[in-house]
Amino acid sequence: MKFKKFGQIGLALVVSLGLGFGITSCSNNFTVAYLYVTGSQYNQIGGFNILNNTGNLTAVSKSPFGSGGTDPVRAVVSTSGRFLYVLNEGAPTTDASGNVTYKGANIAVFSIGGNGTLAFQQSYTSQGTNSFRLGFSSAGSFLYVLDEYTPQTNAAGDIVTASNVQSDAFPCPDPTTAGLWHPVGDLTAFSVDNNTGRLSLITNNQVQNPTTGAQLTTFPVGCYPIDQKISAGFVFVADNGPEPATGQTQTIFEYALNSSTGQLTLTQNSEQVTTADQISAINSDQASKYIYVLDTGGNRIFNYTIGANGLLQAVTGSPAPNTATASNPIALTSDSKTKFLYIANAGPSSGTTNPNSVITGFTIAANGVLAPIAGGTTPTGSGPQCILEDPSNQYIYTADFVSSTVTGHVLDPNSGVLTDLRNNTSYATVGNPTWCVASGHTD
Repeated sequence: MKFKKFGQIGLALVVSLGLGFGITSCSNNFTVAYLYVTGSQYNQIGGFNILNNTGNLTAVSKSPFGSGGTDPVRAVVSTSGRFLYVLNEGAPTTDASGNVTYKGANIAVFSIGGNGTLAFQQSYTSQGTNSFRLGFSSAGSFLYVLDEYTPQTNAAGDIVTASNVQSDAFPCPDPTTAGLWHPVGDLTAFSVDNNTGRLSLITNNQVQNPTTGAQLTTFPVGCYPIDQKISAGFVFVADNGPEPATGQTQTIFEYALNSSTGQLTLTQNSEQVTTADQISAINSDQASKYIYVLDTGGNRIFNYTIGANGLLQAVTGSPAPNTATASNPIALTSDSKTKFLYIANAGPSSGTTNPNSVITGFTIAANGVLAPIAGGTTPTGSGPQCILEDPSNQYIYTADFVSSTVTGHVLDPNSGVLTDLRNNTSYATVGNPTWCVASGHTD
């Protein structure tokens, strides 16, 4: 009788411990964040759960989602983590005069549900032509969209993007067609309602339309913008050029950002020259301590601190060479503590398997100097277009255009070395990924 009682108690204890261990194991493997990938092949957004204890990915319910437009090229998540903004570049059409329009171009806003599902809310239109980049101010109160051409109109009131005559309105020479001229690029600014996700246009208080006298609806930048970064109260726009006044190419246009109104004001008399061969991206570390410019032409990394009035000051050793075995640096991120810099290198764009698509890692010294992380490069999916650290600061992911995959790596917070995820490192996603973002809002 005593033995039977003891056995029952023991069995109950074993079951209790088993349940306890089971509950503990499950609680450690919760969804720590959602990862979203835009894909241009079918105008889709892929959604994944990021599992806390492995970094492995599982599909969000009802994924993939429609992008709300044509050719999604970028996405950002609101500071609350509750809204996803997708920039659809649209499908271009060029007429006989060289004017280009984009069908299906918009900014589509989605709410992010508690299980990571996306629900379309509404869409907005940027003021310029060919919108291809977007980003939030540091507090998330304002959204800025980078357009290739600032709006110009003809006598009939139609928006035009090309002219056979060079003028103040069309100062940028076409890079392939002699005698054809285009407007400068621009930024379209919106205020953001963080409760509803809605956007409201901010007009330019500093500049008026010379013909109508009305405030401009955009903030002009240079000829043929490439990329933008909003950091430390400034907006930095990398331009191809050549700039009309100086003829300089590969420059950076700077605006100061008013954190109360979202207004942009010029900080320099001329654009800053980088001496890069071909800029592919401009970004910063997560703390906005340094500005990085990737030079895909020279396989280099330009590294700056932000000085007075937004003037960029080169860090010692800048530009730093990229790892010799890597090519075509296209996107970058840092870890949350700004100890390490990671660069996604697309390498040659052909083939479904590409050994030259790698991540290069660098340590960031106290003075900003970059040094390669021991261990060399880390292979990733073919043709990465973006790279990010997940909100739990444990994993690094790329979204890969050629292989249509998401590739994950474990981040060693002490050495900066990246290793493969447990169980599975590569995950199929929407066709031809163009960008990736993550939301830590999971409740």
